[in-house]
Order: sequence, then structure tokens, then C-alpha cells
Amino acid sequence: MRRSVVTAWILIVLVTVPFARSQDPTSGEKTPELPMRDEFDSKFTLPWETIRPDPTHMSLESHPGKLTITTQYGSIHMAQTTAKNLLFIDVPDGLDDFVVTTCVEDFLPETMWQQAGLMFYNDDDTFIKWVRDYTGQGYPVLNVNWEINQENKGVHSPIKVSKERFWLRTIKRGNVYQCLASEDGKTWTTHFVVPWGDGKLKKVGLVAKNGPREGDMEAQFDFFELRRPTQEELDDPVFKLRQALVGNWTAVERKVNGKAVTKGPATRLLVIPGRMTLREKTALPAAYTVDLSTTPNRITLYPLNLGVGPQLNGVFALDGDTLTICLNPKSGGDAPDSLDTQEEDGRLFMKLEREKDAK
Repeated sequence: MRRSVVTAWILIVLVTVPFARSQDPTSGEKTPELPMRDEFDSKFTLPWETIRPDPTHMSLESHPGKLTITTQYGSIHMAQTTAKNLLFIDVPDGLDDFVVTTCVEDFLPETMWQQAGLMFYNDDDTFIKWVRDYTGQGYPVLNVNWEINQENKGVHSPIKVSKERFWLRTIKRGNVYQCLASEDGKTWTTHFVVPWGDGKLKKVGLVAKNGPREGDMEAQFDFFELRRPTQEELDDPVFKLRQALVGNWTAVERKVNGKAVTKGPATRLLVIPGRMTLREKTALPAAYTVDLSTTPNRITLYPLNLGVGPQLNGVFALDGDTLTICLNPKSGGDAPDSLDTQEEDGRLFMKLEREKDAK
């Protein structure tokens, strides 16, 4: 069987190079004033509620100035209801759009489904998590996972993240959740934009757990903040761009090393929230990030199931229903400086048109 043209080229280069409920002693009335922030400085200052509390695995004293939740066996995957120390505050009435941020320190998951991060929660069957996780791929990832009435879905990105400290943020706009991460708390990268639910959310907070595995690991939360989004955040061009990319695309022009590719199976690009898949006879699924501060705009693909590290750097342009991409298929290689390819430059060029009936 003849290999597909584009994905084969990329892969060759890669290879060769219902629950118990308890109120915390610190809990009080719902506090609608914003921002709502807890520095975890020796005591709770927000009205937290703990689902299935286990005080032996939660502390404000073991690392002063931090909330330390020690992961343990427990899951809320589908029908399971064993996850402990899920920590939430109520979402203030009438707050449809908001920003939630936390910082997690000294946490590098080692066992399957060991995770820590943000959680948005209606009940054990309807939630969304934005976490540092250890998944079935066998390495740590950034993962957004959600359920609606026990129907489980998720997408992950095999991104290297510092063990010492990393920040997670989610910007909620109605029923759309923009998931961002940072290594300094200042420069943020959007990894996923995911629609979930009907926009009505009861609780938001923190999670640190193991899933169906034993083993303790401390996750230190430096702070938690809930606030209204700024106008700049609401108008974020990356958010709008990622929504515009969703759909099915077909290549109308292809080049490799400056030469036109006119034979072989058609090249299609399938983009869903959080993931794009380059497909011919074989498929190359990848998480992706974009950088609109450069000219041309940058795109980075993180092929799934290949471990942490491999990434394909490229540039792109979106003009209505036309998407142009130029990639360096060498893992970790420099992004092209233009939307074109010349003889023997190693670049892969594609011009794609949106499939009108699949937008």
C-alpha cells in the first residue's frame, strides 16, 4: 500500500530525528463580591466546600502559605464517586463570564491519572477539569477532561511544564472554556478552547487526585482567584482564531521541498476544539498552539502519542475559508520565515479550503 504523501513525510522526519458533602469550618455565606481570592495564608478566606473531605490529605500547615492537597486513590470517571478533597466555591449568581487562575508548585505526576489543577463542577457526572495529568500515553500532559451526564470526553497536549511551578487559567464565556497555561504567571498560552454544557455552572475550584491508582503526591496550590474578565481577554484574537479554525479542510495545493505534489491521496485537515488531525491514508493527530505576535503568524503542532517533546513548528495564514500552512517537519526545527517552500529547504506547504458543508 502506498504511503500517504504528507503524513508519511512528517513521520519519517520525526522518526529519524451522588456524593458525601461537607462544609469546611471556614465556610460561610456565598460571597458575590469580585475578585474572590484566597492566598491560603494559614487559613481559608473564601467559603470553600469540600466534597468527600479527608483532612489527612489536605493541609495549610505542611507548606506555609500554600494549600497542600495530597493525591490519593479516587475517581469520578463516569459512574465512580470516590474522589476526595474536591474543593469548591459557589459561582456567584448571574456570573456567566469569568476568569479562574491558580498556581501549582512542586507537582510532576508519575502514575496514571495523577493530576492537579482547576475544576468546574455541577455534580459528579457533570464537570470539566483543566489539569496537569499523567494519562494513558505514559507521560505528563496538560489535559482538559469533561463529562456531561457521565459521558466522558477529553483532549490533551504533551507539553513540557516545569515541576517547580506552573500556572493554569480558564476564561469562561458562556458555555465556552478557554484553557491557558503559563510558566511565569505573565505570559499565557492558549492550549484549548472547548464548548461544554449549557453555560450554567454551580461551582468552581481545585482538584488533586490519583484516579484508580494508589500513591501519594503533594500538590501545592499557591493561590486561587475568581474574577471578571477584562475587555482585552474577552476580545482575545487567539480565542477567536481557534474558533474560526474549527471545521474540515481539504488541500487544494501541496508542495514538499519546493516541488508540487500532484499524486497520492487527498490531504485533509480536521480541526475540532483543542486538536487538529492531518489525514491522508494515515492520520497525524496533534494538539496545537498559535502565536499571533509574529509575522507570519506561528503555529506549533504537538503530535499525540509520540511522547513529550516532539513538536512541529510552522507558520500560517487564515483568510476567510482559505488556510495556508508551511511546516518544518523536523521535530523541534525552526519555523519557516515565510509561507512558501524552495527546493531542498525541507519545508511542507499546504493551501487548504474549508469544506462548506462541514463548517
